Amino acid sequence: MADLGLVTTCMGRLPALQQSLGSMLAQPGISRVVVVDYSCPDGAGDWVAANHPGAQVVRVPGRACFNASEARNIGARYVESNWIGFVDSDVLLDPGFAAAIGPHLKPGGYYRARSDDPGLGGTFLCTHADFERVGGFDEVYPCWGEEDNDLFDALAFAGLEQRWFPASLVRHLPHGDDARTRNYPVADKELGHAINRVYRILKWDVARLAREPLALEMRRALYARAGEAVTASIRSDSPGEIAVHLPVGLVPGGRSLARTLTYRLTRDR
Repeated sequence: MADLGLVTTCMGRLPALQQSLGSMLAQPGISRVVVVDYSCPDGAGDWVAANHPGAQVVRVPGRACFNASEARNIGARYVESNWIGFVDSDVLLDPGFAAAIGPHLKPGGYYRARSDDPGLGGTFLCTHADFERVGGFDEVYPCWGEEDNDLFDALAFAGLEQRWFPASLVRHLPHGDDARTRNYPVADKELGHAINRVYRILKWDVARLAREPLALEMRRALYARAGEAVTASIRSDSPGEIAVHLPVGLVPGGRSLARTLTYRLTRDR
């Protein structure tokens, strides 16, 4: 079985963690389960320490809003295994999860549940080395959604293959949208997710043209551009437009390529 550690995070999701953490700790052969208490108002770290001393609690104080990317990146630093698995706090693992997946983990790819349930999108496995090589999760994302897809984009950009494990090995605990977004700076799920999705498209279109990942400063600028355009479009209920001007020298052989990418924003009906 592959050497595997797990990371889960919590800010205001203690009832879900109380149901799911036992299923992570019960997995045979797991080297470590890290729980990131990201300024959880419910005292998740205290509950874990009192009830599941086998888990490692990492406390992140002083955060007013949840940043899933930062929380997961912090948790990853405490995993020393060759493989790392990220499991959302509202996901239950089948008792045979590690035994079924472990022997089949091979370098060169990352592993996701073969499911259409968006609640399972943030539960996946990759090598620790590959996770670090792509820079981990992009912490520019402040709103709910897309940061997991962004990491999959990064892994694919680095040449890794997307692989699957059976969805029967994981189960998502159902809940409403309020539980998803209450600790994010944008409580409107549709708006926050739309901003994140447009940013992800802009980011990777530019990165593919540049043939390299984008620096933090440019990512922040793109996110600000996406936020302004998407918010205006949704609030006015009208199409919008984003023009991304590529810096001189960003695109190899750029003389023959357009220096501006233009996007039209429309709303699905």
